[in-house]
Amino acid sequence: MPNIKSILTDTQTLPLNQIEELLSLLEEALVLGSQVGQVYEEVKEFRFAKGKVCPHCHSELVSRNGKYNGKQRYICKDCRKTFTDFTNSATYRSKKSLDKWLKYAKCMIMGLSIRKSAKIVGINIATSFFGDIKYLIV
Repeated sequence: MPNIKSILTDTQTLPLNQIEELLSLLEEALVLGSQVGQVYEEVKEFRFAKGKVCPHCHSELVSRNGKYNGKQRYICKDCRKTFTDFTNSATYRSKKSLDKWLKYAKCMIMGLSIRKSAKIVGINIATSFFGDIKYLIV
């Protein structure tokens, strides 16, 4: 198992372009990782700013209903529909993770083309153009 010292020694032998790529990956992991957590917390706060309310019928008679994939589920006692903190949010119907969409948005802000942005993020061009990004824009 490599330790920090051996990793630092190995990185000193890398060419400049690979060092820049490594730094970019580390920055992305540190910055985007914290942004994802922050966005999740903000969505939760916004969703229940006025108390727990069903997104389907707007009833306030809501109770917790277990967890699914690490996300808290709720059930409305009036309409009996279930939902999460992220129901009807920008990424609700997306099969891609929030960190991928944040990375994609960063590429678009930098002025990269749809094709190049999709390649960097690792998603299909059709997904990036016609797919779930429309939910992020709304």
